[in-house]
Amino acid sequence: MNAREWSLRHAELLRAERGALADLLLSLAEFDRVAAYRELGFATFFDYLHRELRLSRGSAHYRQVATRLVVRFPEVVEPLRDGRLCLSTVIVVARVMTEANQYDVLPRFFGLSRQEAEQVAAEIRPVEVVPRRTVVTEVPVSAAVPATANVNECSRSIVELAPTRTLVEPLTRTETRIHVTVSPEFVALLKRAKAGQSHVQPGASDEQVLTAALELLIAQQEKRRASVPPKVKREVRKRDGGKCTWPLANGGTCGSDVRTEIDHVVPRGRGGPSTVDNCRVLCDVHNREAARQVYGHAHMDLFAPRLPRASEPVAEWVTFALPDCPIPLARRVTPGPLRSLSPAA
Repeated sequence: MNAREWSLRHAELLRAERGALADLLLSLAEFDRVAAYRELGFATFFDYLHRELRLSRGSAHYRQVATRLVVRFPEVVEPLRDGRLCLSTVIVVARVMTEANQYDVLPRFFGLSRQEAEQVAAEIRPVEVVPRRTVVTEVPVSAAVPATANVNECSRSIVELAPTRTLVEPLTRTETRIHVTVSPEFVALLKRAKAGQSHVQPGASDEQVLTAALELLIAQQEKRRASVPPKVKREVRKRDGGKCTWPLANGGTCGSDVRTEIDHVVPRGRGGPSTVDNCRVLCDVHNREAARQVYGHAHMDLFAPRLPRASEPVAEWVTFALPDCPIPLARRVTPGPLRSLSPAA
């Protein structure tokens, strides 16, 4: 099976998964409508989902909300079936869609991630009271970890307390609240920065100070590669939306906006100019891939070697069989030389 056939198989399985989700919600909707869960001894539909179907409490809540949304608005089923909506965005849709706005609201959520859906929901139904101050909360380690816990348990508990990523909470069309875990050193740096900024920006908020700092950081980053004039960089990034334009086999592009770089379509080493037409945005992975396509692996390994998978002494083995033994056996015959399993070997 080649990569294209494998991908087609994945697409087929994904269609089946989406169809199964839509069919499940329709079946659950009828099951909930007649309260069939009571015949099994469950007091609520949620209890049935959690205890009988063994869904986590979060998964049970998602499916309960989605099931009841399907009952109110059957128009949600087909977007779920064809992938325009997913379960996580349906939960957001349920908070803001009404009989009066359903035909305007529903299409706005097609193809969105959960975070993007939250932003649209905040525009449709803004938070009435927007928090206006920074809240610093200390994590009490002594309260979170028992005094008798050993070092490993303590470390594990602290790690579990820390959020895995910055939580972005859209509040209105123009305002968003960020929940982020930082070190005491960061808090001290922020206080120093606010004090220093007070000379040019009296009464500056945390947002204004951080915005000024980030603008300086971005300006510093743009100066790093002097081979491409800043004006050309700006125009190329604006044209490409700051995202990797590496073409994919399905006709799309990579689209990553992480660790992006300005790449020369015709490399500078081959006489390519640093012009807008000859430059494009690529992520670092595809930038290296482009260089390998032009210069070859042998040359590029001198500058950016590919990582070896393993490198250990290898012995030669042969297989053989014994009478009345159904299992093939193996025997080492001679020690072999050191073998590298790196792609370049």
